[in-house]
Amino acid sequence: MEKFLKDVKRKIEKEGKRNNIGEDTIKRLLLPERFLEFTIEIGGRYISAYRCQHSSILGPYKGGIRFSEQVTRDEVEALSILMTLKCALIGIPFGGGKGGAIVDPRKISEKEREQLAREYVKGVFPIIGPETDIPAPDINTDEKIISIMADEYSRIVGKCSPGSFTGKAIKDGGLAGRSEATGYGGFAVLEEVCRVKGLKNPKIAVQGFGNVGLNFVHYAEKAGFKIVAVSDHAGGVKREEGLIVKDAVKSKHVADIKGERISNKDLLEMGVDFLVLAAVENVITEENTDRIRAKHVICLANGPVTRKAEEDLHQKGVVVVPDILANAGGVVASYCEWKQAQKERKCSKEEVFSSIAKNLKGSFCELESLMKEKSDKKLTLSCAAISVALSRLEKGYLKKNGESK
Repeated sequence: MEKFLKDVKRKIEKEGKRNNIGEDTIKRLLLPERFLEFTIEIGGRYISAYRCQHSSILGPYKGGIRFSEQVTRDEVEALSILMTLKCALIGIPFGGGKGGAIVDPRKISEKEREQLAREYVKGVFPIIGPETDIPAPDINTDEKIISIMADEYSRIVGKCSPGSFTGKAIKDGGLAGRSEATGYGGFAVLEEVCRVKGLKNPKIAVQGFGNVGLNFVHYAEKAGFKIVAVSDHAGGVKREEGLIVKDAVKSKHVADIKGERISNKDLLEMGVDFLVLAAVENVITEENTDRIRAKHVICLANGPVTRKAEEDLHQKGVVVVPDILANAGGVVASYCEWKQAQKERKCSKEEVFSSIAKNLKGSFCELESLMKEKSDKKLTLSCAAISVALSRLEKGYLKKNGESK
């Protein structure tokens, strides 16, 4: 994960220099404003936990909490930076944050999971709050866990505080459509790319069949797009004439989809119009870019394509839609839920999805216009996205400090 963090910081340095962003702004963005590290004790087991608050330039810190054995300090910091850039890019008034605990939730009981959730809140309580830092779900922290966390926060402050967390169950003040938001956002981006580039009946391969990948597939299939391959951690399945995925969307198992069995490596190397990466970081690296045959890559996972690999793909004419745009549907929905808690007015699923589509499609068009305006063959979509984000962050930074450029 150290490489992941270095990659993210190099992108900021490189695009900052290219866009004449002030040295003070860049220095501020290369370091988190606060990083909390603490230990949770569950049944004699000691668990390392983190909360990184990267930037509050544009608003309260915002970012998920993940429970996973793969969590590292560097990963949490890198993801908090990406959240800062993501919010700036799509115009949501939040800053970047991220949290996690190093634990395999499959190896602890349901009772211990609840205890872990409550102890995590106790650990971060001094630095979070509905106007300060609003956590959300991530890997292995579903709406049930987030509802428990919100309940614990409310218990500590002595009053109901629905705006302290987003991603809660609907009965606990959650938002209709929140669980589908990131996957739906990726689908909205797919629609806009096809519209802008005039693509008809594209072939799509999707790596990752967790919540994000599953919902992307659901909405893409429902809209008539041809999904020719899908995979999860155990492998995948393909069918050139198109898979029938709707039954597996209910079971959440790729094994329930009829077709030819393939490996994840096979899926990555398929000659498709769109390769959708909805699994983990560092899937496409310098080692395998020469074998990638997709015409477009949509990054629904965080950091699935390394910086150098993205440059290599760009040289090959492959369009890579960056994670800070493609997976931003979740934070748009989180903003809707946060506003819902403030106004005490329920948002409908249609309103939420309309906001997601408007924000993400508008941002993609903005980047396309910037690419044409710059006429720089070396400029990738990711570089353009970071450029826009950095420009907004610099304006916010200077305003916060009573300066102007």
